[in-house]
Amino acid sequence: MAHVFDSKVDWWIPVIVVGSVAGCFIGPMIDGDFIPGIVLAAAVLAVEIFIFAGVKYQIRDGQLGIRNFFRWTWFPIDKISEVKKSRGILSAPALSADRISIRFSDRSILKSFMPLEISPKDRDEFIAILKSINPQITVK
Repeated sequence: MAHVFDSKVDWWIPVIVVGSVAGCFIGPMIDGDFIPGIVLAAAVLAVEIFIFAGVKYQIRDGQLGIRNFFRWTWFPIDKISEVKKSRGILSAPALSADRISIRFSDRSILKSFMPLEISPKDRDEFIAILKSINPQITVK
């Protein structure tokens, strides 16, 4: 059975979208030429929707899937050693500062010492499902 989680979205994401789309109109409005502003705003909005709507998480068949830019990356849950709630703004497939930091027992999975950070809407349920699949996970 697959469990799908949307990313939690902080207040600043819609502010960025509205601000960037509004910013596309400023130059053309000053020149009085609205068509380029509309085209630019539509293109920026399309890119932002593509980026922000593509963040999802899925747990199935012993794997943790992370969809970013509509591309899935899969990680083995049995290699997760530690999960903890965190707050941060490091670069990650997450749309919120309320995150889960995931460490793996095998460094070759991420090829980094940094943990994987994601922001599912329901962090507690997400952690409970991971823990039910791999009881060896340490929750901090």
